[in-house]
Amino acid sequence: MKRLFFGLEPTDETRERCTSIIQAIANGANQPVPAANLHVTLVFLGLLDAAKESALLEDAATVACAKTAIIFDQLSHWQKPGILCLAASDTAPELLSLVGQLTALSKKWGVTLDGRPYQAHVTLARKAKHPVGLAFGPVIWQADTFCLFESCPVENGVEYRVLKRWPMAGQVAIGSLKRPTP
Repeated sequence: MKRLFFGLEPTDETRERCTSIIQAIANGANQPVPAANLHVTLVFLGLLDAAKESALLEDAATVACAKTAIIFDQLSHWQKPGILCLAASDTAPELLSLVGQLTALSKKWGVTLDGRPYQAHVTLARKAKHPVGLAFGPVIWQADTFCLFESCPVENGVEYRVLKRWPMAGQVAIGSLKRPTP
């Protein structure tokens, strides 16, 4: 059994931007996420056997999705899981379509999902007990592939490994980037 999820990888530039924010919020009271583990979860699958993993790998190749971008413009503290994360005040329709397709595929193969509405976020720190104030410019996370990740236990926590990548089509849609009206 493997602990799996569909997600998005950051570009090198996005990883650097997120890492600088992680360094700015590090206060000793929270546990920073390693730069190598930065990702956006699309659908968390949980523990799956080899048969379900194989079926999802095959079916994910049929997903039709457009390249997209997520504009992370908020630093949020989620009290119950105890995380500090980047959050997006708006979600592009292309991203919601991808999440919907991956959710449908997962349910088709009997994967039990948590049912909460999708909210794009990037976890920056764990074990966070309080919000942290920090002014920052929006982080634009461009996605031209989506991935199946495995969460692997390691000595100091977990490591997220990409098992497979699938391309997204077309031009990058920047979503609802606020533009002045003429």
